[in-house]
Amino acid sequence: MNHGTERGRLMARLRGGGDDSGMALVLVVGTMLVLAMFAMTALAYTISSQKFSRYDQDYTAAMAAAQSGVEEYISRLNRDDTYGDTLDCSNPALEGPMTTANSCGWTAATPAGWLPVIPGQTGPEDAFFHYAVDGSDAITQGRIKVTSTGRVKDVYRTIEVVVGKGASTDYVYYTDFESADPSNVQAYPSGAPHVACGSAGYSNASYFYNGRSGKGCQEITFITGDVLDGSVFTNDAVLSSGLLVKQGFETANPGCDLATSDPGTWNKCLRTGSWADFNNKQPKRADPLYLNDNSAAFATNPGCHYYGSTRVIFNPSGTMTVWNKKSVNNSTPPLVISATGYPTPSCGTLADLDSTSGATVPVPDEMVIYAAASTATKRQCYAEEIGGPTGRRLPLGTYNATYAAPPTGGGQSYTFDTNMRENTKACSEGNLYVEGTLNGRVTVSSAQSIIATGDIVLAGGANGGDMLGLVATNSVEVFHPRVATVASEKVNSWCTSGCSYKWGNPYSEGEVAGWPGRYTDPTSGSVFPADGIQIAGSIQTLQHSFLVQKYSVGGAAGDLYVYGSIAQRWRGIVGQGSGASMNGYIKKYVYDTRLQYSSPPYFPRWAKAQWTLRYSGEVNTPTEIKVP
Repeated sequence: MNHGTERGRLMARLRGGGDDSGMALVLVVGTMLVLAMFAMTALAYTISSQKFSRYDQDYTAAMAAAQSGVEEYISRLNRDDTYGDTLDCSNPALEGPMTTANSCGWTAATPAGWLPVIPGQTGPEDAFFHYAVDGSDAITQGRIKVTSTGRVKDVYRTIEVVVGKGASTDYVYYTDFESADPSNVQAYPSGAPHVACGSAGYSNASYFYNGRSGKGCQEITFITGDVLDGSVFTNDAVLSSGLLVKQGFETANPGCDLATSDPGTWNKCLRTGSWADFNNKQPKRADPLYLNDNSAAFATNPGCHYYGSTRVIFNPSGTMTVWNKKSVNNSTPPLVISATGYPTPSCGTLADLDSTSGATVPVPDEMVIYAAASTATKRQCYAEEIGGPTGRRLPLGTYNATYAAPPTGGGQSYTFDTNMRENTKACSEGNLYVEGTLNGRVTVSSAQSIIATGDIVLAGGANGGDMLGLVATNSVEVFHPRVATVASEKVNSWCTSGCSYKWGNPYSEGEVAGWPGRYTDPTSGSVFPADGIQIAGSIQTLQHSFLVQKYSVGGAAGDLYVYGSIAQRWRGIVGQGSGASMNGYIKKYVYDTRLQYSSPPYFPRWAKAQWTLRYSGEVNTPTEIKVP
């Protein structure tokens, strides 16, 4: 063999001459290097992805842990309704840094306490929660703020929620019974004809679908033009010939079980033959909801308590002018009840309340204004006994300014508002007459009825901080005076018990000009509605109705605009007839969406209501509660 020749050939190949084998080797080595780089990159990416995946899992789990904290706190409230009233020092989830000293001895240096989501699982990989609670609004507004943080390893997420009990303020319109109030003397001049109508009280009354049909009860119809702009709930079956429901309809009427996704079946949620526009939202069958008749509680709620017929006019400045005459309160000064954490309310002196100009005092913010019965003689009110500015005194009865009884001899006469002939309107009864522009948060309540003598608007407008509740044991009424002239009627011929209208002599009846009083609506900058009346507040009648006085006479009055919510034991009548023969008002009820997370002070909740989540949102986790 010629070794020199072989070496030459080998060197030639290595120099690239004539043979491609050397280039192939370079390419192979280079490709292997590139593949190795890709492999290392893929490995690094996989490791990074695992980190991100782990973080995502912990991030999600931390939110679930925070939600578990809320659910755990709600369960404590539902086991003990007063749990939120005091600080539970034995609950580790509450323990944490406090800026002020508390009964548990926790300070700013106290580390946050944590409870495991799954009891007993306290390892470094497990989930925990911690929460802080603000119950300052629990009594006045029925809500508690909970800030709950979930922790998984070193990942934290925090949510802020409000928990509360459901109430009629969840709906723009609620009724227990859709028939007329058995105490309505216009609907039942001779009294309700049957127990099913409520003649023996609401606990013995019947719904239309389980016994009231055919019993001669006064049934009430929604008509075309009536609008309920908000969610609606009724335990009864609604009678309608054109109602518009904009935001949802729920009923305990079993007929609603037959409603499907087909809009042609939706009227089955109403009475047979009825129809309504549900605004493309399917109505639903639901379990009944019941009002809590806690009327007695208002007699002890913090605020200003007056005795006998009382008149209030709200002023935009945050004050109210009050008249409460000595002749109706039997010279009893108002009862002032303070609330912890709030200034003692100023309710006016007996002399100022009795004066022509009344007592102008601050609105008792976050409290109530209450009218209770007095010890004065039960009789009809006379001129100026409920007071008001010049030209705005109520036409209750005009004999003389000293509140004397009508003359006893023949041939003489006096005039009076026929509504005041009702037994419940006696001057000594707890009736409260109210109107004006409210600057503040207050609930107006009464042992008898609340009568809106004019617009009640909110100084801060529809989306401001002002809020009004109107809660009556008897009824909430829209003032509609009808003046009658009676010849030689003695005061002792007035019906004082067990009756409504008894006239000893013929009388004439007519309209009274100038009512209701109108006020500029700060939301629109004008009087709204142009024709009608506005009540911006949450209305609840614990035993009776929301209605218009003398709704069957006087012609069309325009729109009854309620911005808030309405709840009543019995359906109140606000108008009668239609078209040219219309008397009273068309309903325009619009829900105040602020009621989803707030309510007027001391507003009643549903009977047997449970604590539930009202609303929530994620917030930044406080740095001071993180584990070092």
